[in-house]
Amino acid sequence: MARKITRKRFIIEGAAGIASIGLLSSMKLPAQKALFTPRKLGRSGIMVPPVCFGATRISEDALLQHAIEQGFTFLDTGRSYANGNNERMVGRVTNGARDKVIIQSKIRLDLKEVPSGINSKKGEGEINTVLSRRFDECLKALNTSYIDIMLYHDASDEKLLFHDSVMKFFESKKSEKIIGAHGFSTHPDCLHLPEKNNEVNFYDVIMLPFNHKGSYIHSLNKTYSEWDQDRMFNILKKAHDNKIGFIAMKTCSGGPYQKPGSDSPSFPAAVNWVLGHDFVSSAAVAMANVDEITEHLSAFTNPISL
Repeated sequence: MARKITRKRFIIEGAAGIASIGLLSSMKLPAQKALFTPRKLGRSGIMVPPVCFGATRISEDALLQHAIEQGFTFLDTGRSYANGNNERMVGRVTNGARDKVIIQSKIRLDLKEVPSGINSKKGEGEINTVLSRRFDECLKALNTSYIDIMLYHDASDEKLLFHDSVMKFFESKKSEKIIGAHGFSTHPDCLHLPEKNNEVNFYDVIMLPFNHKGSYIHSLNKTYSEWDQDRMFNILKKAHDNKIGFIAMKTCSGGPYQKPGSDSPSFPAAVNWVLGHDFVSSAAVAMANVDEITEHLSAFTNPISL
């Protein structure tokens, strides 16, 4: 009779397995069949799986390894998550198998970190110093020499996001082939930023909330956010026309979705609703345990028609 494995036992045995095999170096990943058919990430040339694994809700190496073994090879993390420990976890688990995964990370830059002002020569130097330090910290934590996708995290200030020094920094890293694509993440109250990017067409990738409900409740602070869905659609269609890659976030935060012909709503159906739009390169889903990983595998296999 098969033994039921509890989450605690899974973590213990998974950690032992990681130690014994040298993380992912000898891992055999699932064949990339139709259910894992990658999509173009805009003009970047990067092909990404339709579901991006949000690693931000886990802290156990074994859970991340399990997710990758199931086929979730597109990993989303960030410098500020868990004080850098989330990146370190990703770096440990992918050590020796960097070519088997796509890593997206993020770095912040706040106006208060440019005390001399963004319009001064000294301020330009301060911008470069902060971004360079954070970027180097990312590389060290992730134990890698390159990052596939690097985003400006939680952008809110247009003058800072589109500052010459900021754009030159990201473009230089791409020219040096230390990153494959650059972009930014932002939230519903800052939709003017992706609209601006549609005008200037600089950043390769945008990461925005997008779900069937047009709103979400933040999982940590329980704040409510919503957006004009028509405006969002216009932004994303224009970005697609500009060959800007779009990674959707908050894909499950609008609640479960009931697809046509189904008996009940589900979170995988909510992800599939997102993936049903051709302007979506990938849908980021934060998964916290083995059950959620298993549940969301069906998002690959049960597409819906809109």
